[in-house]
Amino acid sequence: MRREGHMTTLRAVAALAALAAAVPGDGLACGDKFLVPGRGTRFRSRVDRASARVLLYARPGSPLEETLRARSVEAGLRAAGYRPARVTSPDALESAFRGGGWDVVVVELGDATGLAGGLPAATAPLVLPVAYEASRAALDEARRLYRRVLREPTRSQAFLHAIDDLVAARGKARARSVSGTRDR
Repeated sequence: MRREGHMTTLRAVAALAALAAAVPGDGLACGDKFLVPGRGTRFRSRVDRASARVLLYARPGSPLEETLRARSVEAGLRAAGYRPARVTSPDALESAFRGGGWDVVVVELGDATGLAGGLPAATAPLVLPVAYEASRAALDEARRLYRRVLREPTRSQAFLHAIDDLVAARGKARARSVSGTRDR
């Protein structure tokens, strides 16, 4: 009698295993496809990080300089595939600007004013101002002037996401300008 019970259980398990193997992966319920081996989400960056150049400008002793150091932002950007460079003086910033080729410049909000003003719009980098202890009015004004503003970032990931957004926007704008010149 015991042997028959064991055989019945064994048959039931074998039938369930055969049924599970016969079900195609695409026929699974919503979310179950992530549990099938070899499937799952595929995360790809929507930007070409390897060709994007990021300039970090932080005066010594400034809150931004402290954040960049404490959160290892530069190392995080390198690990993500960006090529960041860091300058700490107005002269070094001016020299870097003369060299050109920057896609994004990260600066404190107070230093952002007129930063890329002298450059042609096509070659001017996008500015990512970082606000510390800014009033609501100052933040609203910054959001009006700049595509993206970071407010007292606490994680290096915040810098990466903001820079990704700006580089993607810059890439779209370049693609539009190229297709616009072809149509003429």
